[in-house]
Amino acid sequence: MLLIIEALLLILSALAQDHRAAVEEKKLDMAPNSVDDYYYGCRENMAKNIKEKYISKECENSEFEKNGFKKAWDVGKNALDQKISKHDSLKCNYIAIYVYTNTEFKIYQIFNNDARNGKQNYKDGTYKWYSLQFLLTEAIEILRKKQNRCFKTFRGTKLTFNEIAFPSIRFGSFTSSSLDSYIAKRFGSKSCFEIYTCLGADVTEYSRLPYEKEVLIPPYETFKVTAVRTKQYQKDLWCDTVFTLKSSGTRKELNCALCKKDQNNKVQCLLNKVL
Repeated sequence: MLLIIEALLLILSALAQDHRAAVEEKKLDMAPNSVDDYYYGCRENMAKNIKEKYISKECENSEFEKNGFKKAWDVGKNALDQKISKHDSLKCNYIAIYVYTNTEFKIYQIFNNDARNGKQNYKDGTYKWYSLQFLLTEAIEILRKKQNRCFKTFRGTKLTFNEIAFPSIRFGSFTSSSLDSYIAKRFGSKSCFEIYTCLGADVTEYSRLPYEKEVLIPPYETFKVTAVRTKQYQKDLWCDTVFTLKSSGTRKELNCALCKKDQNNKVQCLLNKVL
């Protein structure tokens, strides 16, 4: 195992010395500031709060009016009205998938940046995305259980990863990948991933862009880096650098961070401080 890691580090060291392409450099680590709530033990209470009260309040928030979330939500609701019964308790979850995958409004860009770095904000009540965070988490978990399988997926990026935290990493936000490597490559061919995910879910049915064959990976899934390949040594590789990741478990430091048990030992999620 040590020899493998040393070999991978040598490859990465060589990559770091290549200054031919001016691309953004990122770390690939355990995303320690991630919002990674899994809602285990408090999901029912959170669902009631979010779906009956907070999603409508957040849509009315002036900041969400400016960043397009309210409009994106309305577009998603209208698009799925014919597909999903208004009495379906999961309708909000499926709208959340539609909003996330709708590239017109680019909500995913703002949301993912906040999710990757919002751990403290989540705990102190100033996080902006409580509803979307919960609805996507619940949607992935429900679809994953229905699908009952792991997936081999692909992700293309225009980034260079200059620091890799071997042997385990996580993306730290909801992360899009595709069942089709050709589709994934359209998003970038600098650093790419072949991912074996067991906690991600195929969201094609509710996606704004079903042809992308998207599997959405949650922020709390961890992966073992099992290989790093480069075109320097493998000319027919589909990207300049390809990381192979294998699902290795979860890391969820914020599980039910907004909730506590009352004197009757019932879980109560205190979202009144949020809005």
